[in-house]
Amino acid sequence: MKIKGTEIRQSITYLMSKAVGPYGMPFIEQELGYGKGENLYTQYSSTPTAQYLDMRKASVYGGSNEIQKNIIAKIILEL
Repeated sequence: MKIKGTEIRQSITYLMSKAVGPYGMPFIEQELGYGKGENLYTQYSSTPTAQYLDMRKASVYGGSNEIQKNIIAKIILEL
């Protein structure tokens, strides 16, 4: 369950970051030079990208997914 949970959470944050696209970058209006009339960036559009980048570490906490897979393999193969 730990492995699947991590993979699902990573997939969800990936899809969220894809949905906001380039607007997920902080300070996008300043970088792209949008004028005052166009408000494409909101304070919420950078959150999915930050969550996506943060969730990438969940599968490598000290090799935790690899350790879980080894435990499962040993149980199945009865080693």
